[in-house]
Amino acid sequence: MERFPSISLLLLVTFVAFVATEEFDDVARAASPGFADGFSQWHSGLLDFSGTQGLFWPHQLDSEFRDGSNFGVRQPAVEHIPMKPEESLGEKPDRDTEPLDVEFISGSIGNPDDTQVQIDNQPQRPVQPYPSFGPGFDDTLFQHTFTNFPGFNSFFPGFGFNRPQLRPWWRGPNVCTEKEEDIEEWDREMLSGLSLNFESCVEKTNKHVCKTISNRNGQKYTVTVTHKCCHGYERTRDGARGITCKKVDLHSVEETAESLGAKEFMRSVKNNGLTERITENITIFVPLDSAFTLFSEKMFESNLVVLPLSRSRRAAKDVSGITTRELALAHIVDGFVRVEDIQNEQLLTTSFENSTIRMNIFPRPPNQESHDFRYTANCAPLKKVNKVATNGIVHVVEKVLAPVTQNILEIIEQRSDMTILRTVLQKTEIDKLLMQDGKSFTLFAPTDRAFEKLEPHLRRTIKEGSGCAANILKNHVLDLTFCSCAVVNTVMTHTYNLLDQKMTFERLDGEKEEKETPEASEVADMTSTKEITVNGLAKITEADIMATNGVIHVIDTVIPTESGMPITSMLSTQNLTTFKRLLEVSGREEEFEMMSNVSFFVPSDRAFKDSRWAKELEENPEGLKDNEELITFLNYHVGIPLIKTCDLTDDMIHTKSGSDIRVNLYATHPVFSNVMNRATVNCARLIHFDDESCGSVLHQVDKVLEPPTKSLLEILDSTEKYSKWLDFIRAANLTSLLEDTEQDFTLMVPTNDVFREQREWYEEKLKKPEEAEMIVKNHMLQDVLCCAGIVPSDWPFVRTIEALSGRPLRIDRGRRPVVANAGITKCDVVAKNGVLHEINDVIIPKERQRTPVSSFFW
Repeated sequence: MERFPSISLLLLVTFVAFVATEEFDDVARAASPGFADGFSQWHSGLLDFSGTQGLFWPHQLDSEFRDGSNFGVRQPAVEHIPMKPEESLGEKPDRDTEPLDVEFISGSIGNPDDTQVQIDNQPQRPVQPYPSFGPGFDDTLFQHTFTNFPGFNSFFPGFGFNRPQLRPWWRGPNVCTEKEEDIEEWDREMLSGLSLNFESCVEKTNKHVCKTISNRNGQKYTVTVTHKCCHGYERTRDGARGITCKKVDLHSVEETAESLGAKEFMRSVKNNGLTERITENITIFVPLDSAFTLFSEKMFESNLVVLPLSRSRRAAKDVSGITTRELALAHIVDGFVRVEDIQNEQLLTTSFENSTIRMNIFPRPPNQESHDFRYTANCAPLKKVNKVATNGIVHVVEKVLAPVTQNILEIIEQRSDMTILRTVLQKTEIDKLLMQDGKSFTLFAPTDRAFEKLEPHLRRTIKEGSGCAANILKNHVLDLTFCSCAVVNTVMTHTYNLLDQKMTFERLDGEKEEKETPEASEVADMTSTKEITVNGLAKITEADIMATNGVIHVIDTVIPTESGMPITSMLSTQNLTTFKRLLEVSGREEEFEMMSNVSFFVPSDRAFKDSRWAKELEENPEGLKDNEELITFLNYHVGIPLIKTCDLTDDMIHTKSGSDIRVNLYATHPVFSNVMNRATVNCARLIHFDDESCGSVLHQVDKVLEPPTKSLLEILDSTEKYSKWLDFIRAANLTSLLEDTEQDFTLMVPTNDVFREQREWYEEKLKKPEEAEMIVKNHMLQDVLCCAGIVPSDWPFVRTIEALSGRPLRIDRGRRPVVANAGITKCDVVAKNGVLHEINDVIIPKERQRTPVSSFFW
């Protein structure tokens, strides 16, 4: 059969469709004239090739161009804080429709309530609305599928179970459109030849925003088009996807606020002559009657016009004269501000001069039915949001919003109970950080009483601003706004401070609350935060004192941090009392505290048990004052520079005494033999490590460190029980090798008792230098192997090492470390050029196998 050319095939398909349509038109006219006209109009639209959109079938619109564009949607991923189901944190912000039911592909941008979509370089194409088939026509007829005619639905889409998708709501009536254009210079060379066209859209309840970014001759051209329900129009909460913006019954701002339970506040607004102000287009944050009444009572008790938390003894001069009229203005913002349009840390300028409202967004527990996020204004939770009035938006807050006109440092300077904090801030120059505008911080501010709780030595160090004072203060500062409402009952809440250290917050129940002084209890009752603890130590006594650049929480205890503690305090914390006492009696305690960029390798108290210095410390501590030998000993435990275990390598570390200490790393895992998880210094094992103190790091070791003074050969020559082995070495002409301090060896030495039992063999080998050399090299390693590096190794995970002779030696550990057939009876005699182990037998290596199992696992 001859094939049709492509153009002929196209003409044939068009002709068949036309004929079928004409025949169907005849049937339709007989059934309903209205249907016939509607169908013809619809069909002619399908065959219209003149537009830019091309040929579209209605059934394709439902799957490919849903809501007018080819995109997927994903809700933002947030970290939720678990809490009890019965606990309430406020009402769910009004949302009129559920999110679009389409594919999840991307994260969120901007407000966490946004739904973001991405379009990959595709221009947005308009959606054809499903037409009416004319008066008198029953649309439900086309709910059925004609299955008796093969291919029928291919030519007549829409005759299925799914109706074509309606056009999106933001293309419907009562929608206002805003367009913004921006041009920015880009790197022309980078963008030369690059065709850039990126579009992202954000779908919200009553708003649809699309941003298009393109490259126009090396310029970044951005167009933002916003479609939103016009003011006074909303989409119903439970409406379907295609529900358009409907007119709602609105009232004035005054009537709306009063209906929400803010009559007392609105009465104050009218009494202060602000009736005309609330008829303008505004957003107003109104406190409930209960909150406003409580505020007024506290205001009266404190003899202030406003601000119940600022008692007369520490009230700021520029806030004591604020009137109730100015207080009302501090709740009013120009324009319409809906919560879904705000950003975290966004500042809203109020009608009161220089006063701002800081908006924050916090995650809400996932087990609640309410919205995923909680909104706050000046750390006051929003109870009801987005209540639309004829001339504005009304948000209900839990408490009165006091005017915010001072930064964090200015507030601290006004308080008479924070003189020490103010002094330390100045000496450490952290005050400059807390004066910055345009950034946000949270300061957990200890009172003078809190500083008085510290041990005298640490308190003196902090007051002087030296040593670790800066680190201690940074442990109290966050580079974000953290409101007290972010702490949820009965669960732990975490964040990180300027030292990148975790801070933990918890609300305690009544049983865990401690007894307080009447004054502290009164302040805590006013703030409703007496049960919040920080790191399980400090308690927040006053919360949410707002500043122009963040928030202050007053605490009753200085929060300790390892990185802010001097080494002497760290020694006490880690119970390294012997080393600390040696520092004290030597008179070098302050000198060690001032050291920075160093690593302390401190022996445990158990390691000092049989030490000479422990005995002298007990018998004659006065005689150790300025003892040069003791000072050298202490300095030998101070490595330069600061180095954590993750950065250790098999190398030498210089010490403050001038001598070096040797670092060796070993693998102890039976399978992963290349993972170094054990470290030694001079063969003393690190048993606790990486404790940071001020300018230093502390590692605990299980042995006292003594600088080696002899080479391996000199140790043999000075030890009588090694004399016969020394004769072997001399017979093998290897003395020069063992006195070479430029190399590192491990030497296994049998004692004289071993050779007395094998006297004839010993005397025979002494007469054969070549055999003597092989025997000696069977007992030597071209590296340093400490006993801490020998671990149990059962089959099939057998470990071997290679002797200097080239023969493999199996190493294992049972009751004692074992090398081949010899057990180590004395470990780790450190020399200038290696380490010596005493053994109870002459090592006899096994013959090398063709495919040794050990070589596979080592």
